[in-house]
Formats: sequence, C-alpha cells, structure tokens
Amino acid sequence: MGRVDFERELSVLLSAPYAYVYIVTWDESRAVAAVTEAAELAGRPVRQWSYAQGLEGEEGSPGPEDLRGLMQAIEVETSPTIFVLKDIHPYVGDPWVVRRLREMEPLAAAFGKTIVFVGPVECPVPELIKDVTVIHMPLPGRDALTQISHVVFPVRRWPQLDRDGLVSGGLGLTSRQALRAFHRVKLEWLRAAEEGLEDFDPEASMLAEKRRLVENVEVIEFVEPDRGVSDVGGMEELKDWLVERQDAFGERARAFGLPVPKGLLLLGVQGCGKSLMAKAVARHWNLPLLRLDIGALFGGNREPDAALRTAIRTAEAVAPSVLWVDEIEKVFDLDAEGRSSAMRLLAGLLTWLQEKTEPVFFVATANEVTHLPPELLRKGRFDEVFFVDLPDRRAREHILTIHLRLQRRDPASFDVERLSILTRNFSGAELEQVVVAALYMAFSAGVDVGQEHLERACEATIPLYRTYEDRIKALRDWAQQRARFAARDSTILDFFEATRPTPRR
Repeated sequence: MGRVDFERELSVLLSAPYAYVYIVTWDESRAVAAVTEAAELAGRPVRQWSYAQGLEGEEGSPGPEDLRGLMQAIEVETSPTIFVLKDIHPYVGDPWVVRRLREMEPLAAAFGKTIVFVGPVECPVPELIKDVTVIHMPLPGRDALTQISHVVFPVRRWPQLDRDGLVSGGLGLTSRQALRAFHRVKLEWLRAAEEGLEDFDPEASMLAEKRRLVENVEVIEFVEPDRGVSDVGGMEELKDWLVERQDAFGERARAFGLPVPKGLLLLGVQGCGKSLMAKAVARHWNLPLLRLDIGALFGGNREPDAALRTAIRTAEAVAPSVLWVDEIEKVFDLDAEGRSSAMRLLAGLLTWLQEKTEPVFFVATANEVTHLPPELLRKGRFDEVFFVDLPDRRAREHILTIHLRLQRRDPASFDVERLSILTRNFSGAELEQVVVAALYMAFSAGVDVGQEHLERACEATIPLYRTYEDRIKALRDWAQQRARFAARDSTILDFFEATRPTPRR
C-alpha cells in the first residue's frame, strides 16, 4: 500500500466509522500524525493512550497500568472520539481485556467511536481478528525523507550535497531510522573531511545502516555479491536482458511509465551458473542482495508463511533490493505434513509477486522443474523465465578464461580453445574444478600450472552429463516451449561441435 492509498484507506475507515482499526508500523509518530490529520478532516477528537503515560485528557483519566479503567473510559464516552492505543498487543492477551473488547465493539460502532491500535505486530488475538481491520502503514517516501534530510543537512551549509542520492539510500527506513542514518552519515563525512579523505560515499554508508537491519532477521542473509556479469561465462541473452533493465528502478523509469521489474526465474542444469547470475544481478544493478534461507523458513519457531511475510517486509524495508531464493523447488518437495505449509507459503508468495509495489526484484533458481507447481510458472509471476543450459564451446572458453584469471594466471599462456573442446558437456562448476584440480597437480609437483596439468584434469573429471544425460535432455525439451534460453541460439555451433571428433587424450 502506497502513502496515498494508505491515507485514503485510513480516512475511509475513520469516517465510516469502523470500531477497531489496527495500524501495523514501527513508525508510531507518523501513524499518530496520520490519524490526527484524518480525524481533523472528519471533525473528530483524538485521545491517546500508552502503558507508560495512561489516557490523555481531563483530570481523573485512567493512568498507566489501569487497563480496566481504560476500557471503562472508552465505554462511557458518548462523543465520536478516536482512541489511539499504542503498543497494547502485550496486554490484550488478558482474557478480561479480550472479552471486554469483544463486547464493546457493537457499542463503539453505534456511538461512532473508533479504537485505533498502533504497533509493530499484527493483531495477536485470534478472538479479535474478525472485528479488527488491519492496515499496514507504508514507509516514508521521498518527500518525507527529503524533509528529514534538510533537518540534518541544511541547504545553506550543504549546498553541493547529492540529496537525491542520499534520499534514495534512505528509502526503506522508518523516519526515526532515516534520521539516525542521516546523522551517522554526517558524522562519518565530517570525520573523513578532517582526515583529508575525498572519496567518502554517503550511499554506501546508508547501505551499511540497512545491512544492520537485515542482520536481525533469522530467515534473511545479507550477501555481498563478489562477482559481476562480466564474471559469468555465456548467457548473452540473459545479460542483454539485464542491461536493458539496468535503470528500471529509478524515477526516470517511473516517469516514462515503466512498471517496476518483478523478478526472474532461472531454471536449468545444475552447476551452470544460476546462483552466480543471481548474485551478478544485484552487483550489476548496484542493489543490496538478500538471500532467503529455505531451511530457516521451515526450521524456525514461527510458521513458514509468517516467516515469509517477515522476510518480504525486510526486503521491502531495504528496497530497492534483490531477494534471492536458491533451489526454490525444495520448498515443494516435502512430505504430506510439510506440504500443507508449503502450499500456504506458495499462496503468500504468489500474492506478493502478483501485487507487490515496492521495488524488490525477486530471483529464484531451480534445478528440478518437475517439482515446481504450475501456478509459479504462470505468466505474470515473473518478468521472464530463463533456461540455463550447459555452456557451449565459446562459453566454456570464456568460463575457463575467467577462472584462470581468478587464479592469477594469464589465459594467453594456455590453449584455452583446445581445453574447451576437451570439456564438451562440462558445466560451469566442473570447469572451475578443472582449473582447481590442475593447480593442485602442479603444486604437488613443485611447478607452476601448465597446459598438461589442465588437460590431465579434464581427463580425470567425469561430468554430470554422463550420469544424467536423459534427464538433461528431457529438461531441454521441457524448456523449448516454456522458457527463454539464457544463451544465444547456438544451433549451428552445436552442430559443428557435435560432429567434430573429440581430440585424443
């Protein structure tokens, strides 16, 4: 829900009026301000309560801890008052409070009174779920963050500040978090200036603040992508697709009328670079990368669908971002007991993918496509479904070149073309292991790695293709009509490669 939608919805709920409204937010002050503004438009008074301060108003109002007095004060009020109760969720577990709230609901509606609960968790009492209307307050947008930035960075003292970049870095934070983050950036910037450092990056400092938020969520891992698109061999079609959407998260794209990219599903042969490409997407677009841990979803203290909602909210809090799930088919490859949880998880995920408005790009990888539910593959869930096949000869040359460079060896010193021929049907992971195995051979012999070590490593490696040839061919057949191939059409190249005799080893 965007800011305008939230304000409109809140205004409708308070004008109707609804008896119980629950605003889920960590940004309490903004929520109270929004309620107060909507109440003024509706001509209704507002009274606030907290466990520490009690109920504001005339003398004799219930003080702190007096929950029964609070319920009585709300009940005897005859004017169409809005009561804002802050963080009441730890106390509504009291059976008396729950029963009293259920009995008060029709009376509150009859007298035009509204109780607005404000807190960071959804309505925790099952008995009240049908009586409470829950709305999630969106995080502050650019306008609100710009105002906060002016408080910390006054224009007269910071005339050259890249305020747009700073505000972009603050997207996803609450107003208080943004205020703290801006102050932190300011202090680090002043310290860097004192030390004579001129390359201080305020956006990187903001990203560090976002990373601290993610570290407190058990189902999410903040990943530093160490490889870019240039470090991935082959997949030219997929790379071109990513380049076209490089600026799709900016304001210019919104002004042009482009929707925010939804996500990408990468299917294909194991070990061919799907996970590597997921990391490369984040690095290429310069977005934070969050990895959703499937095991933690099903192994934690909460239900998987509740844990997924937490993960999604976290990803949205640091948006624009990339949310990555590796081997998503494992979610649905469960026994009968776990399958019901998986189906609830799927329902929540599909709803989010279909309706999400926050700039979170979802990347999922899968090896066993037959285990994926058809609903996930339906058009509209993802922007594109790419099939990642075994690399062709040119891609193998590229991959071998990359790994030789990563091992600080000059690819020009080796016959990489011959190696690419020797490694027909090798996956990217197997090509990496060829280079690693050759290094071990050379190190054991007390010499630097040479062509002979690499060729011996090729001979010693048995590719996965030999064991799973039928399954890989079936996977290709499945992808022909259902996915876009990540590599360019290499039919002619593959024909000559297939008919070329393999060099004797």
